[in-house]
Amino acid sequence: MNIDKLDYQSLIIFESISRHLNAGLVANELGISISSVSRHLGILRDIFNDVLFIRRAQGFVLSDKAVQLLPYIKQLLHDYQVIKHNHIHFNPLTAKGHFKIYAYNEFTYVINKVINQQILPQAPNLTFEVRTLSSDCSRAIEHGEIDFAVVYENFKDHKIIHEMLSPTEDLFLIAKEGHAVFSEEFTLENLCQYDYFAMDNYNDLSQPLIAQLAKQQGIAVNVIGATDNIAALSRHILDSRAISMSCNVFTREFCEIIKGLRTATLPSQLTAHLLKQINVGRRVGNYLISSEINQSTTHHWLKQQLFNNIRDEWYLAMKR
Repeated sequence: MNIDKLDYQSLIIFESISRHLNAGLVANELGISISSVSRHLGILRDIFNDVLFIRRAQGFVLSDKAVQLLPYIKQLLHDYQVIKHNHIHFNPLTAKGHFKIYAYNEFTYVINKVINQQILPQAPNLTFEVRTLSSDCSRAIEHGEIDFAVVYENFKDHKIIHEMLSPTEDLFLIAKEGHAVFSEEFTLENLCQYDYFAMDNYNDLSQPLIAQLAKQQGIAVNVIGATDNIAALSRHILDSRAISMSCNVFTREFCEIIKGLRTATLPSQLTAHLLKQINVGRRVGNYLISSEINQSTTHHWLKQQLFNNIRDEWYLAMKR
């Protein structure tokens, strides 16, 4: 065993393999080639005189030696990041890394806008993969497979860092221009006269808020469908007499640029009654979530950039 050959990159690769159990996923996470992963794994095996990660059809399996070493590897990486964060000046111009960001369809445009207009001019060597979130990402965030996600309040928070970007304070009615709903008072009874098409993100609610409140008050409402895509929602509204609602100001902005659609803010009292249907143990709103695993200086800087700029975009949209 020649411990002098043990370098920081090899430690990072050791920890990443222990989570992903797949060389391709490690390479993708770290922005390096699979051959580079294999080379560092060979160095680690020579240093510790052990196979460390045993190849199986379904991926790597940790050897007994790897299981014993893993807590020490994690501690070394943590201590390194503490030193780097507290004692080394961070320069975004020279920062490198590839980051995966997942978000509901309603947020993807503004995230790409923030990346291209605010982040890349400061950190041109960073690369990004922005994807639409269509399932619960909590486990992938926890394991570091996804770097950041922008979600609503209903997420599992085990080993997940979360910060509220903005609270949900308004609900917006969406319907076709000239719809009869706009000529009536916005009450629950009046809204329930019309078919309802829901904006639903992978069943984050058991049923639409309007349906939950209507059921409590003995009012019938006909929910004719649901989608997690803004464009699809717009088409459904345009092709029918259905109405919809959204708590997302970016959805309102999108709908307002679609010819034939109209939005309106619901009364505060009705909004409060609808939002009371959400009870998940944290404040209703929009959250930026990330893993406890990645504690690099670049990750910390990027998180702050995303948080500040997405929040600013939200409040600018609220004023428009």
